[in-house]
Amino acid sequence: MGPAELVGPLQLSAWWYVAACAVLLAAVLNLFAPLLRAAAGSGAKSRPRIPIPVRSTYMSRIAAVESKLGDGDVGVRDSARDLAKIVREFARDAWGVKAEHLTYRDAAVAGLDDLAESLSGLYEAEFAEDEAHDLGPQIAGARKLVTRWS
Repeated sequence: MGPAELVGPLQLSAWWYVAACAVLLAAVLNLFAPLLRAAAGSGAKSRPRIPIPVRSTYMSRIAAVESKLGDGDVGVRDSARDLAKIVREFARDAWGVKAEHLTYRDAAVAGLDDLAESLSGLYEAEFAEDEAHDLGPQIAGARKLVTRWS
């Protein structure tokens, strides 16, 4: 096999350069995609929509606690416990948060400020040494939580 029998290198097609540029461009876009999404504004947290049946169910449960309290069937402390349970169940159904044993501090750390605020008000009525006389602000806070997140 002499030098006359050797075949020279084949020329690359221009399409190989185009394909290589496309792959390189895709890799660079993938690398900077989080920055592009943040610049476009999609990083802004939007509140999830809660289905109307969930909202109406919890609003009626809050109204039932309020009517039992108004009738004098249950005390303020028991009503506060029931309301705290309702608020935690709402967090579970609305956001998928396991909130059965969630404290207001845990909710605040998790970024659920509205839930934390509602639970904090309920703690005052639920664990007060003296029997609280009015649960109106806490009921209003629970309603505000349910309506705000829908």
